Amino acid sequence: MRHKKDRNYTGDFERDFEDRVDAKRRRLSQGQGRSDSRRERDKQRPKAPLLLRVLAWCGVVMLCFVLGYVSTSYMLDFLDRRLLYKGQGSEQGGETALLPSEPNVQKAEFSLYYPKDGTLTEERVEVMVRIQEDSIQETVSKLLSLSGFFARDVTVKHVFRNVDTVYLDLSGAFLPALNAVGARPSTLFITGVVRTMRDNFPPITKVRFLVDSKVTSTGAPVDLTAVWQLPK
Repeated sequence: MRHKKDRNYTGDFERDFEDRVDAKRRRLSQGQGRSDSRRERDKQRPKAPLLLRVLAWCGVVMLCFVLGYVSTSYMLDFLDRRLLYKGQGSEQGGETALLPSEPNVQKAEFSLYYPKDGTLTEERVEVMVRIQEDSIQETVSKLLSLSGFFARDVTVKHVFRNVDTVYLDLSGAFLPALNAVGARPSTLFITGVVRTMRDNFPPITKVRFLVDSKVTSTGAPVDLTAVWQLPK
């Protein structure tokens, strides 16, 4: 009687073990089936056209480029303002000296070229500036004054830099002033501006003239739609 109970207990244990093994196999089989079904659906799912995917990647690359350009410009401007004026040295072509009363302002000497008696004349002038754009704006303002062609309403409104090109945005009175003096004096004045930029603010070698933030030549005896530079 005792042996019979042991056999029944053993048989129940074996059946329970087999049931657990079968259940585990069924779960694995069902899981494999779901994985196969998912892979099949992924294969059947239509993919975006190649051109659309290429355009999407180009968009991502352009976004990264723009973000990098903006952040780099911000950092360069920050370094320009904070680190450029420490100690004595030279400011891109001009002799400079730090002013002790204002640590962020420096005194620079530049060579200016302006028309006089039918030719270009050089004159050394001192300019107090903070960043390079201020140097350029102050220098061009002095050229306007030295040339004797322009009234006080001809002013430099904005200055922009782009590698070797500087954009000078002048007031609307610049066009009629050029028209009043004629083609040759206007050409001499523009040549003097380009040479002043090249000699004092490397790597700038080209100048683009804007009038009221627009590219125009209306009413001017010279072509202001072109990028001006000296012959190499």
